[in-house]
Amino acid sequence: MRTVHVGGRVRLPEARPPWLVVYESPGRVLVNRWPGRLFAVRIRPAATAGERAALAEVTTRILPGAGYTNAMAVDLVEELSPALMFGTDGDAVMRVLDTARDLDEPSAHRLARARHPGAGDACRAAWQRWRDETPPCGLGSPIGSGFGLLHRLVSDSARARGGPGAWVVDGEGEEEAAEPWKSAYSALREAAMAYGAPDLPDSDSGMVMAAAWIEVYGHMPD
Repeated sequence: MRTVHVGGRVRLPEARPPWLVVYESPGRVLVNRWPGRLFAVRIRPAATAGERAALAEVTTRILPGAGYTNAMAVDLVEELSPALMFGTDGDAVMRVLDTARDLDEPSAHRLARARHPGAGDACRAAWQRWRDETPPCGLGSPIGSGFGLLHRLVSDSARARGGPGAWVVDGEGEEEAAEPWKSAYSALREAAMAYGAPDLPDSDSGMVMAAAWIEVYGHMPD
């Protein structure tokens, strides 16, 4: 995607998976890599009978209201800000994501030490308020797929910079991040909630969730 540009076309070489996935709105995009780019696109019709048949077979399996479709080819109409994928203040969420991608162990320790003891409860309360307000169909969180992406980025940083002690096996045999990475992820998740969905917490709860971020990185720019 680094070489594509507005006015260009992206086309699959063959009519088989993995298909291009085209979402109806930025907030529904499933982001699993970072950094990335966001484009408004126009779907091109299938060029052959074989392509039409293959696409028809796969698109009939998509449930109504899923918020996406598959395509063989798209024209790139406009480049948009990736911030649109991450909620009310996606620019702030992108700063948190960039921080997670570059997180090192000393910074993870600082975040863990600076995390407010009430931050977890404040974040859960914001989540509950969002659920109670009947979120738009298809949106997995107040900041789109930002939380899942954040977890992946912190995990990648722990594996790259934390050494063998950065991961432990829990009681069910699953790997999980050890300290300080576990608490650092929580601090960054809470900052993403506080800054990315500022209408959900009250001002005091927002400051509680953002306390570790402010201590380590300063106040988020406007």
